[in-house]
Amino acid sequence: MRKNLFTLALLAAVLFGCEEPYTPPTPGGKTEPETLDPAIDVKVGDVLPAWQEGYLDIHSINGGRGEAFYYIFPDGTTMLCDAAGAPPAELHDYGNDSQGVPSKPSVSVGSGAVIVNYIKHFAPDVAGGRLDYFMSSHYHGDHIGSWRDNYATFGWTPFDKDGNKVSVVNLNAGGFLLNGIAEVGLSIPIDKVLDRGDWASRPSTDYYDAGGKKRYQLYINYLDYAKRNQGTVRETLQIGHEDQIVLKHEPSKYTTFGLRTIAAGGDIWTGSGTSVNTTYVPSTEECAKNHVEWAISENIFSCVFMLRYGNFDFFSGGDIQYSGKSSYSWKDIEKPISKVVKKVEGMKASHHSTANTNGAELLGVLKPDFYIAGVWRDVQPNPATLQRVYDANPSVRIFATNLAASNVATLNAAGINPANFATTGGHVVTRVLPEGRKYYIYVLDDSNEQYKVKSKFGPFTAK
Repeated sequence: MRKNLFTLALLAAVLFGCEEPYTPPTPGGKTEPETLDPAIDVKVGDVLPAWQEGYLDIHSINGGRGEAFYYIFPDGTTMLCDAAGAPPAELHDYGNDSQGVPSKPSVSVGSGAVIVNYIKHFAPDVAGGRLDYFMSSHYHGDHIGSWRDNYATFGWTPFDKDGNKVSVVNLNAGGFLLNGIAEVGLSIPIDKVLDRGDWASRPSTDYYDAGGKKRYQLYINYLDYAKRNQGTVRETLQIGHEDQIVLKHEPSKYTTFGLRTIAAGGDIWTGSGTSVNTTYVPSTEECAKNHVEWAISENIFSCVFMLRYGNFDFFSGGDIQYSGKSSYSWKDIEKPISKVVKKVEGMKASHHSTANTNGAELLGVLKPDFYIAGVWRDVQPNPATLQRVYDANPSVRIFATNLAASNVATLNAAGINPANFATTGGHVVTRVLPEGRKYYIYVLDDSNEQYKVKSKFGPFTAK
C-alpha cells in the first residue's frame, strides 16, 4: 500500500510541476522534509548568511591597509584582533619603500570604516553593539593605526581628549586621530583591550622614533578617552592562560572552546600550566641600552595565541619573525613558540607572509591546511616563505587577501603560481560548524560592502 502511495505522489509531482522533492511518509503518517542549514548553505553570488549560535566565525577583513581579524565565538562573544591603519597607497608616497596595494572597497572609505561597516553587518545581536575584546598584536600602524605629520591628507580627523572634532590634534593634551583602533572604537565601544603592555617594557627600536612615539601616544590617548567615556578596560596579555579571553555569554554550553595565549612582549609560554619563559629575550634595561646596536624589531614582541573548538585549531602570531637570529639568537622568536604549539587546521600568516617569517621550524609543527595572508604591500606574500608553507603541507590552501600585480612575476619566477592560490583578493571567512568537527571557508567580494560570496570551499573535516 505504501509503495502505491509513493508512486501516485511521484506521478502527481511530475504532472503538476512540484518544485520540492517528494519525501515519502514515515511510519505514523508524518513526513521528515529535507532541511538546509542557513549558516552554510549559500551559493556563489549570495550574501554570506549571518553567524548562528554554536558556530565559530573567523573573518579576515580586507581594506588593503593592514590586518583586522574579527572573531565570533560559539556563544556570540566577539573579539577583534588588530585594526588596520596604514596610509592608503593611493595617497601616500612610499618613496623607496614598497608600494601598497589598492584600498578596498575604495580609497574614499577609511580603513577603520571598512572594519566598522563589516562588523556592524555581521555582529551577532547578543554583542549589543559592542566588542567584548580587542587585541593589539603589536604597536605598528598597520595593526593599531598610524601617525603621519600630514595626517589630513589621509582624512584622519583630529579629536580632542573628550572626543570632539578639532582642527589640529594636540597629543600632549590627550588628542587622537580617527584611524585604526580609535575609528573602530568610537563606533563600536570596546569592553576590554589586550596588548603586550607598556611599550617602554622591552622597547623596540621604533619606540625611539619620533613617529613611533606619536603613534603610541595616539593609542594611549584614545584608550584614555575610551576608559572615561565607554568603560573600556586595558589589560596586559597574560601568557599561558586560558582564563583571560573567555566566553562571556554561555560558557557552559561550549566546553570544547578555548583560547590560550602563547607569547607577548618577548615572554613565551613553556607549555606547562601557566609557566612563562621571561628570559629568552634580553631584559627591558638591556633592550633600552642597546636598542641602536641591536635594531630590535617590534614584530618579535607580538601577541600570539592558539584557538581551539573541538577538533579545530587555529594559530595567530601577529607579526612574529625570525630575522637576525644569526647575530642574536633570541631574535628568532618563532623557535620557542614552535616548541609549545601543534598541528592546526588554519593559521593567520605571520607578518603578512613576508620574507623573514613563517620559518620551517614553526611551520613544520603547525602544518596548516589553510593559510590566510593579510597582504597590503607588493612584497607580500614572499615566494620563499610560501615555499616553506608548501613544504610543511603540500596540500595547503593559500588565501591572499590581495596580490599586487608587480608581485605576480616575482612569484612565478620563483616557481610559485598564484593561479593555484584559493584566492588572491577578498575578505576570507572561516566558519566552523558546531562542536568543531567540520568547517567551510568563504571568500567575499571586497569591491563593495555587500559581502557576497565569490567562492566557497568545504566542508573540511577538522582532525
